[in-house]
Amino acid sequence: MKKFAVLKTAVPGPASLALSKRKMAAMPNGAISNVPVFIKKADNFLLTDVDENVFIDFGAGIGVMNVGHSNPKVVEAISTQAQKFTHTCFHMAMYEPYIRLTEKLNQLTPGDSPKKTYLVNSGAEANENAIKVARRYTGKSAIIAFEHAFHGRTLLGLTLTGKASPYRDGFGPMAPEIYHLPSPYKSNSRFTQYPEKPMFDAHFISEQLKTVVPESEVAAFIIEPVLGEGGIMPFDKSYLEALFEFAKPRGILIIADEIQTGWGRTGTLFAMEHFGYEPDILVTAKSIAGGMPLSAVVGKAEIMDCVQPGGIGSTYSGNPVACAAALASIDFIIENELPERALEIGKLTREKLASLPDEYEKVADVRGIGAMNGVEFVEDKQSLKPATAIAKKVQQACWEKGLILLKSGSHSHVLRMLPPLTITDDGLNEGLDILIAAVKHVLEG
Repeated sequence: MKKFAVLKTAVPGPASLALSKRKMAAMPNGAISNVPVFIKKADNFLLTDVDENVFIDFGAGIGVMNVGHSNPKVVEAISTQAQKFTHTCFHMAMYEPYIRLTEKLNQLTPGDSPKKTYLVNSGAEANENAIKVARRYTGKSAIIAFEHAFHGRTLLGLTLTGKASPYRDGFGPMAPEIYHLPSPYKSNSRFTQYPEKPMFDAHFISEQLKTVVPESEVAAFIIEPVLGEGGIMPFDKSYLEALFEFAKPRGILIIADEIQTGWGRTGTLFAMEHFGYEPDILVTAKSIAGGMPLSAVVGKAEIMDCVQPGGIGSTYSGNPVACAAALASIDFIIENELPERALEIGKLTREKLASLPDEYEKVADVRGIGAMNGVEFVEDKQSLKPATAIAKKVQQACWEKGLILLKSGSHSHVLRMLPPLTITDDGLNEGLDILIAAVKHVLEG
């Protein structure tokens, strides 16, 4: 069987180390990297660094490369469009690919309501625009987010993000009228007092808000269907039902942040399909454009139309090259049934790693949905105290053997696996074997 990970030097190699010195001299300390290597080439699920080391990629640019690195269909679309024109600013001189993409997004996102879409550049910018639209439509200002969620690094994105360190340290004061509730996932200690299948309802949500903000002032709830940076934690379905039950009669909107969960990652085109609910506004980015910077705010038409002319805009929003890449990427995802492939990847991943919690006291859980999976490390299973240092050592042991994977940002004791959905079974198995060997090396010595 072909071996995909091939290391020609120690990691990091001399060329990467030389570039790291240049980075330290030229860039601020706050701009970190998970892995100390510099990449010169990427192909599907493989990354080649400047020292000719080849890595299996379980990070996919933080969930961006669902269609694989340098996808030929996406590269061709980028090249074709770039030879025509690279920018006009849609607000100055319009172009058809922007319209074609928004039409496609209106059609593909969950729910039967008529929709309209606005394109921007990044996930954080999309979230900011979603908040603007929600406030404009409802005439109210309070936004409810959830602890441990991640919604970006702009000032409003940081405020929405449900963990202070490292994201908010020293950057205050935060944006006003943003409030947080506990994230309703199974291992959250503030929910373990309830039955195994808690009967959440509108009254429960109302009681939660009593010490937070008057419900009459709430414009929207913003949720991640699955916490990514927060440790691969699916949102509790019964709680989501209660949220919709509470929000609709009060004129409160539900915003689904599908930046990481969208485009097949969880086994459906969008993760909200697992819940069977249509959000009022859906935000998507990351894998929408095969590596090009692009994001979208998709909402019910009557909501999106509430904004006055000129109330939304951006110089680079819906860049024509990014639109062309997105159209090609979306077609590839659908034609090649990548959501179904994500289910296969998830099944193989969780089956192969399932024995780790039984074998090791310091492995608390292997969990995931589709091709969005994580391994949680703890000091012991009684206290469940996060073992961040162990996760870091396992991550390092992985990249030293040719596997790149991520720590979950606010749950850095959880190693996160987000491989391209185009990865082969052989490549996936080799990567998982490296991970299992790394766990054994770190925990057994």
